[in-house]
Amino acid sequence: MQIDDVKLQQQYKACMKRIPMRVIFALKMPAAAFTGLRIDAVSSEQTVVSVPGGWRTQNPFGTMYWAVQGMAAELSTGIVPTCISRSMSMKLRMFVVGTEARFGKKAYGRCIFTCTDTHKVAEAIEESLTSGESVNCDLTATGTDSSDETVSEWVFKWNFLATEKDK
Repeated sequence: MQIDDVKLQQQYKACMKRIPMRVIFALKMPAAAFTGLRIDAVSSEQTVVSVPGGWRTQNPFGTMYWAVQGMAAELSTGIVPTCISRSMSMKLRMFVVGTEARFGKKAYGRCIFTCTDTHKVAEAIEESLTSGESVNCDLTATGTDSSDETVSEWVFKWNFLATEKDK
């Protein structure tokens, strides 16, 4: 595969640096900065993103707004592809082409979104590299509250296409 494992590990470590990530969020993802999204863990096995409860994330009913949950869930599925794209010799086009959500209970307080499907990302990118075609990949993020109960489950359908870098 065209992924440099050393660079990939460096990208994972860079995602864990709080202050640089806050700057990136402020410049590139202001809604994430405003709501207080935080990357808690990144690896080839899983990613963990959390978002606090409170006035910045609540709806008129006092629970966490569904779109805030979706933002945290999408970020938890998108960190690994982003890190891989920055550690490849090829150009990687990636975007979400579909999403599904299921809500289990009202979300209060800090919610944690975990994606354990990250191994699928490298497989999909490898398939795109081999075939030269775009490949869809479903990644699931599960949101839990402080009592470890599931508040929502999200499936994001990512589309990946690996191409030669423009010169």
